[in-house]
Amino acid sequence: MPNSKRLAGQLLMGLDDEALEAILGAGRERTFTASQILFRTGEPAEQLFLVRKGSLRFGRVSSAGREVVMGVLVAGDVCGLGSLISENVDYYGTAVALETSQVIVWNRDAVKRLAKTYPLLSQNALQVALAYIGHFIERQLRLVSSTAEQRLAGTLIRLGTRSGNTTPAGIEITVTNELLASLSDVSPFTTSRAMQNWSRSGAITKGRGRVRITSPEKLLTE
Repeated sequence: MPNSKRLAGQLLMGLDDEALEAILGAGRERTFTASQILFRTGEPAEQLFLVRKGSLRFGRVSSAGREVVMGVLVAGDVCGLGSLISENVDYYGTAVALETSQVIVWNRDAVKRLAKTYPLLSQNALQVALAYIGHFIERQLRLVSSTAEQRLAGTLIRLGTRSGNTTPAGIEITVTNELLASLSDVSPFTTSRAMQNWSRSGAITKGRGRVRITSPEKLLTE
């Protein structure tokens, strides 16, 4: 099992070493390759997932047939919280690996058993759920109070802070224009135009499926 302290995200916050080892030991580690689906919208929530390494895209398709990305999950993040609920529920989104990712997975019976043994696990899960709700509220507020460019810049900075790889040339992020547009609630055309402008100004450099933030202050001022 991986080092438990390094995985102490919100779900495992406050648990002692013995509890951490027992909880992590009850799960199994799986590797998902880029574009591999962990679960789909509407399937029974039979498993809980904790990201150890890599990143996942979480979203669902709207009634108009457009995928709406609700978030990117990175190391320490969880999905499948419905597996903790006593009544049977379905996944309310689809999770897809953005890159090769290592994930710890618990089945529903194990999760329910662990929640009874370690009540703090359920309390932490509620905190995670509330944090996700808070994220969606903030996203809606930005939609009505920020420009498209401000939302795009904010998304890039948040992704860089949470999952970016720091290099001498800047902070590298695994993200496409399409994903960035969906996360920022901006059209693909506007996203492409903003990225071209930032590339010309030296705020970022772009590669295939990657963005390097080279001058964050230029993102904030433009």
